[in-house]
Amino acid sequence: MKVLLLVPKRYGFHHTFKELFVHMGGEIQTIDYQHLVKGWQEKVNTQMFRLPDKYRLKWENYYYERINKFYREEYDRLKPDLVFVYNNELLVPETVQHFKKGGSKVAFFLGDCPYYTPTSRHFMPILFHADAIYTYDSFWVEALKKLGIKNIHYFYPNLPVNQHFEKKLSPEKYNELKSEVLYVGMCYKTSWGLKKAKFLSCFTEFDLQIHGDDSWPRWFGMFPELQKRYKPRGGGSHISVEKLNDMYNATKFAPVDANPGLLHAIHWRFVEALCSGALPILEWQQNVVEIFGNADVPAVKNFEEAPEIVRYYLNHEDKRREKVEWMRNVMLEKYSIPNNADFISHTLQLR
Repeated sequence: MKVLLLVPKRYGFHHTFKELFVHMGGEIQTIDYQHLVKGWQEKVNTQMFRLPDKYRLKWENYYYERINKFYREEYDRLKPDLVFVYNNELLVPETVQHFKKGGSKVAFFLGDCPYYTPTSRHFMPILFHADAIYTYDSFWVEALKKLGIKNIHYFYPNLPVNQHFEKKLSPEKYNELKSEVLYVGMCYKTSWGLKKAKFLSCFTEFDLQIHGDDSWPRWFGMFPELQKRYKPRGGGSHISVEKLNDMYNATKFAPVDANPGLLHAIHWRFVEALCSGALPILEWQQNVVEIFGNADVPAVKNFEEAPEIVRYYLNHEDKRREKVEWMRNVMLEKYSIPNNADFISHTLQLR
């Protein structure tokens, strides 16, 4: 089986899905449109929705066609049996139809809200052409079924244990990266950013580090205590998987908040932290119950509960380690590669 992944290589999901399909006997190829576009073009595209539609359409005719022409050419060259897409990757319906006319099955994994269309008006329309859709947010399963989409499934990817794992850092590396509480992620300049800043302000009595984009300073007026904890990413670059693993190995706790695209799901960052030995402090989501049942996990329904949880586990390192291991083992057992492979094979009728 030839599998074509349309998943950004810089995302942890890429490694996870690649390992899954290799286990299933797949011959894997990945294509990523990022090399086709310059930084300024990507920034223009994210803001183009603000302009009148006639200007947006002119831009899309250029930008989307260039990317989708590349997809169609690579598809014709590789002739895969399955095309597996993360979110929408700027696909247009005609390209998805091209894949299907070529005899391939097309599946999507939704990591974000499919109703979020400022960067792609085609996100929702392409889903109607899918052979199967998977999402780790149970809310979207029910929401899309209302639209008549039938083959959509709650699906949690297998853990990225080959990219995120516990390791012994050199004393020099540990001293460079060490923290008690670590947050890695972007902020927002909308009220979602205020919520995120409020959540992290609850951790400032500890050795907190925030590694993020240039949206964070927007909230330092309201939360001045965050400013000295903030470490901007140089040039807006992404932190490599290898460095992120080291950073989580050098901390004890990782706050994990919900974002606008997740209604029930816990952000994937919590899995990366767990695998690297950090205890995630979760903003409570329905996903907590779906995964862990009624077990006692560090998930807060009120942000002000967070400091007490951190204080307790700082004073009980053995309990912190025990909780990390227990949560990780639950995930490993439920969402193992063999289990997920069987589920994908069944729902896509690959056997």
